[in-house]
Amino acid sequence: MRSFFCIALFILGAFQYTFWFGPNGYFALKQLAFEIESLQERNLKTLQRNLELRAEIAELRSSHALIEEIARRDLGMIAPGETFYLVVDSSDKD
Repeated sequence: MRSFFCIALFILGAFQYTFWFGPNGYFALKQLAFEIESLQERNLKTLQRNLELRAEIAELRSSHALIEEIARRDLGMIAPGETFYLVVDSSDKD
């Protein structure tokens, strides 16, 4: 009877070990749940950014003034007949 109890206790311990520490155990599933949550947050941020970019694309397709504004800001575009003045701060002298 004592040997049966020891064998049953060993089997129960083995099952408990696989339940907690096995490849599909409790801690592995908690880690997967955390990874899923972080990926869902990342996907939500990416989706929001995609929506913003789609809105900007639609606005660029409909407005030449916006294209000109971006070209002036990012590329330094100067339209024909305009004069460009570069103002240098006097405190920037080395």
